[in-house]
Amino acid sequence: MEHELSNRQKCADKKTDNVLDAGCDVGGTSFFLANNIGCTVEGISLSEARVARALEYKKKQDPGNLVKFTCQNFCNTSFPDNSFDVIIGIESVVHAENKTDFLKEAFRLLKPGGRLLISDYFLREPQNRAERSILRKWADSWAIADFIYEDNFVEEVKRTGFEPFFLKVISENVYPSIKLMHRSYYPGIFISRISNFFGKRTVRQLENSKSGKYQYQSYHSNLWKYKHFLAFKDLNKQLDTFEDFVKAEPPCKLYVDHETFRKRFPILSKRGFTGRNIFKRIMHCYLEKGIKNAQKRF
Repeated sequence: MEHELSNRQKCADKKTDNVLDAGCDVGGTSFFLANNIGCTVEGISLSEARVARALEYKKKQDPGNLVKFTCQNFCNTSFPDNSFDVIIGIESVVHAENKTDFLKEAFRLLKPGGRLLISDYFLREPQNRAERSILRKWADSWAIADFIYEDNFVEEVKRTGFEPFFLKVISENVYPSIKLMHRSYYPGIFISRISNFFGKRTVRQLENSKSGKYQYQSYHSNLWKYKHFLAFKDLNKQLDTFEDFVKAEPPCKLYVDHETFRKRFPILSKRGFTGRNIFKRIMHCYLEKGIKNAQKRF
């Protein structure tokens, strides 16, 4: 959670910015930017169901009416040239079948001086059959065509015309989540197999429950790093590092979730007794114990 919020703070720092949230899901990032910075945001997603849910959330989460949502392909949108000051893609660009198409569309949509900011998994090329196998299983569990291979991606960035551009490693920010997803694989696959047997989960959902295992294995095989990618279109000033652009003081307070299990999973509430939350407390205690210890592996 922390890495996503810090990313949002850096990519849109002015109320005058018009932002494209490419792959907006149900609108969380879009609402955060609008409510904390005051910029206007266009959120787009290929999923009609996710856009419908975002529009439902908009009724309460967008008091300033600064956010719009439409169902569009971020590789081929209906927006005119030079429409946006900022384009963000938080763990969405990896889902593009052709990453070059996304870069070309982003370049077309950005105004001169506009910036593209991506937070995602950047991979190196696998060197042997075992590494290729891990990545293929991971991609299949996520139902994606392929990942972002850093060397190829950088070459496409150059050909597209972005200049300057920077990559910043923030893997340590997401490592607790990586460990949590790996730990949840063990009870998750057991529950998923039983649910699948009784017709409560599809084969695709069963495969998805394996993703935490392959993600963790590939991380410890040094196949990927989680990075911020920042690029500019026709920037008229010199920047030498990622930090040259990032503000020393963020425009809003970094959110850290300190919610207790008791509050998150109440056993007694106005609705009465909820025995299911006892199981959830036990499960999350197992999942989250020691998760923030950077030296501890599972």
